[in-house]
Amino acid sequence: MPATARFRLAVLVLAAGLTAAARADDHPASEPAPTEALLLDQAAENVVVGQPVGIVEPNEAAATESIVGEQPATPPAVIEDSVTPPLDTRLPATGTAQAYAIADVLFLQRDNQSTDQLLAASAGNAVLTTGQVQFPTQPALRLFYGSVNDCNAGWEIGYLGVWNMFGSRTAGGPDDLQTPDPLALLVPDFNGRATARATYASTLNSIEINTFTRGEDGGFCRTAAQPWRRCDGYCRGTFDWLAGFRWAGLDESASLTLDGGASPLPGVYGLRSSTNLFGAQLGGRGRMEWDRWAIEGWAKAALCGSAMSQSQDPIVDAVVPDPPIRPAQSAAEGGVGFIGDINATLVYRLTETWGLRAGYNLIWLSGVALAPNQFDFGAASTSGSGLNGGAGLFLHGASLGLEARW
Repeated sequence: MPATARFRLAVLVLAAGLTAAARADDHPASEPAPTEALLLDQAAENVVVGQPVGIVEPNEAAATESIVGEQPATPPAVIEDSVTPPLDTRLPATGTAQAYAIADVLFLQRDNQSTDQLLAASAGNAVLTTGQVQFPTQPALRLFYGSVNDCNAGWEIGYLGVWNMFGSRTAGGPDDLQTPDPLALLVPDFNGRATARATYASTLNSIEINTFTRGEDGGFCRTAAQPWRRCDGYCRGTFDWLAGFRWAGLDESASLTLDGGASPLPGVYGLRSSTNLFGAQLGGRGRMEWDRWAIEGWAKAALCGSAMSQSQDPIVDAVVPDPPIRPAQSAAEGGVGFIGDINATLVYRLTETWGLRAGYNLIWLSGVALAPNQFDFGAASTSGSGLNGGAGLFLHGASLGLEARW
């Protein structure tokens, strides 16, 4: 090798050696420094005979450093943000499958939307009308059973029964009580009486079948926009959109009995009415739960077809019953009706499954045939053959019950 080449090689080796010495201060003791022979061999490999070799510049020293085997520095680890975002920024949680059963006892008062028809008079003055016959507070039973799956779709079936509502009213006079004319003129038992008693009995049954889809509010969150979700102990809130079918059957009877006076036997006018409402129902139901308490409420409305009918007993002279003074009559017709149902309930949770319920209820039916509206005091043979429909009734009152959710 020519002397010039050997000189240049020596300069290159010297530069590499200085670089290796600097690296020795940075490397752990467990990593041995490159030997002089290895540096010489690596430098020789990079010398091309006949090509000028200059003084090593800093960038060439860096290149040489890579030649002698420096490993690239490990990039710094990326620290991911592990803070859980607020609940409001997440997607809604999936639902929880659940079944439930409810049994409530209701204590209902009833108001009729009926005509106030005259039933008995004394000396031309009304002493008894249909509007005076009112029902006392009546117990009723309401049952529900339903289920919702983990996709927040559910179904339920419910029953409401108000059985044997009964009211009566009695009026007395100086043996001059009579029914309205002209029937009183034809029936001796309907005039000159001492007492007049009106009775009214009614039974209501209702069945509903609903499907629903449920939405949830996400439960407790200190930063939620809704104030109730920021309350300590809040568990969750749900809202159900309901759609289904509802039927209601109303069966009633009414009678007027006149007794005392000159006639030895009472005169009786009796009749019955029946209404079936059936149609599509829509509504909504909400529920909010805390550790021990929950509140629940619903509003439902059904637009119904109405099938109404009425029948009347023959009117006879009690002394000479045959032939009847007016034969038995009946009538039927259809119409449109409505069922409205509103409830608000407070629940005390005994356990995760059981809870006590206390609430208030409003129930409205329209498009029905009420029995007292069917009284007809005409004297013609066809009297009593019509039907007075399109009336309504309103029920309202408190409820107490028990629920189970599992």
